[in-house]
Amino acid sequence: MSLRSSVVSQFQRPRGLLGRVAGWILAGRGSNLQRNRWTVDLVDAAHGEFVLEVGCGPGVALELCLKRAGVRAVGVDHSDVMIAQAGKRNRRAVKAGRLKLVEGTVETLREGPFDKAFSINVIQFVDRAAFVAQMKRLLKPGGLLATTYQPRRANATRADALKLATQLTEVLSAAGFAALRTEELDLKPVPAVCVIGRRGA
Repeated sequence: MSLRSSVVSQFQRPRGLLGRVAGWILAGRGSNLQRNRWTVDLVDAAHGEFVLEVGCGPGVALELCLKRAGVRAVGVDHSDVMIAQAGKRNRRAVKAGRLKLVEGTVETLREGPFDKAFSINVIQFVDRAAFVAQMKRLLKPGGLLATTYQPRRANATRADALKLATQLTEVLSAAGFAALRTEELDLKPVPAVCVIGRRGA
């Protein structure tokens, strides 16, 4: 396996030295920063709200969320390397008790319930129905869920991105989420898409 392939393989579950490299890339690449800022703006966390990020990576989106006064958050990631980087990036929020970082998965998460939850480039790697069921468990009634992704496979198209949005919308609707909508961010080579909905009563 080439060095490039080894690094690319780390993005699903970063570990070791190459995992740290993957984290630096995730934190510094322009398109990643655009996707994070855009998603955080769509989530629009307000004073007093409790927010969850699933697959928090190096903590860039959490940092943006926590710049909003009065917001508290939890970040969960199955990579100890990413949790360490997120903790370093957000050390003041952790020390102040505004942020808790959890190494693990949503299935084992006991924090909550949350006002809002989001993920960025996670849905491609998990069982969608199981993921949505866990989000429903963790959110308050009326709580907002924002699921952002950008297809990264070779030759991916806008049609691929929108097809997944349609599939995810169907799963969310079947689970009782309402006020569903799809947002699109024009990135190259393929747009990022965010599917947003609110948990029913």
